[in-house]
Amino acid sequence: MKTSLAVCALLACILGSAVGRKLHIGSCALTVHIHELRHHFQQIRHNMVTRDNIKGVRLLKGETMKSLQVGDSCCFLWQLLRFYIEKVFSGYTSSQSLHQTTTSVLANSFLSMIRDLRACQAEMLCQCSQDANLKFDYIQLTFDEMDVAAASVKAIGELDSLLEWLESFRQKHHLDYDYSK
Repeated sequence: MKTSLAVCALLACILGSAVGRKLHIGSCALTVHIHELRHHFQQIRHNMVTRDNIKGVRLLKGETMKSLQVGDSCCFLWQLLRFYIEKVFSGYTSSQSLHQTTTSVLANSFLSMIRDLRACQAEMLCQCSQDANLKFDYIQLTFDEMDVAAASVKAIGELDSLLEWLESFRQKHHLDYDYSK
């Protein structure tokens, strides 16, 4: 039984890594499992949106992320992923086991991306301009002004903006790829 579980776990790792896409975000490259992230987010999205009682406030605005300079993207993503790990997912509570499991899977995926970005951080390839820092500070300040549980629900419910932004890097890389090689 232990052997079959080990084989299943190994196959899951191999197949999971095959589905991941290498994205070039600023000067950094990292593997992102966008399809998996989307799948898990869709499992809880409806519940998050209906539980979001704070109307008229958005933490993650697609236009904010799209307006970033290319060189700021890596650093901004680094800050955003750490924010989700340290504040959003840790501040989220649910009595539904599916939601707890799904947010744990999302958090683990974010931790994996952070590990990939550490190399860029170490090589000083992941620098933020003052404008990018101000954009991130706005997100964090807005979150901090709300009740933690309500703010966490809002932030998780807005993950589609982050996922769309990440997918835009896949499309940019696809368009820039030289198919004559």
